[in-house]
Amino acid sequence: MMLVFSVCFAFWLALSGSLAPLPLTLGVVSSAVVAWANRDLELVSRAVRVSPRLVTYVPWLLKEIAVANIQVARLVLDPRLPIDPVIVRFDTRLSTDLARTTFANSITLTPGTVTLDSEGSELVVHALTRGMADLAGGTMERRIAAVFGEAWP
Repeated sequence: MMLVFSVCFAFWLALSGSLAPLPLTLGVVSSAVVAWANRDLELVSRAVRVSPRLVTYVPWLLKEIAVANIQVARLVLDPRLPIDPVIVRFDTRLSTDLARTTFANSITLTPGTVTLDSEGSELVVHALTRGMADLAGGTMERRIAAVFGEAWP
């Protein structure tokens, strides 16, 4: 429970940036309430186990978002590059709901792609081009499997 409190409070400090007594007290109280409310949840303990591996995934995802931003800007600004929107359905190999949700959210965060639906292991994704839609079995899915400790074929 102390780990959850510490993480929450550090996150609160990073976002607030205030060391004044009243906001600091409110940050301690809110972090304590969150830690207490989540004391029995498996998700919290799983998140703590996943956190070190997540630290390597987030910078990679941010780089991919930046690269995709440039690709989308070029696609929109250059009339010779055709926008050819597609909707693709594919099955993810990820087995847990949290891993699949992380995958779907990562797809949506990447410019040019949006996860439209997620039903079981099937994802429905809209992409600006066929190349952007090539997600099944790709690097992003493999990296998320590594974050959540899932076996990858």
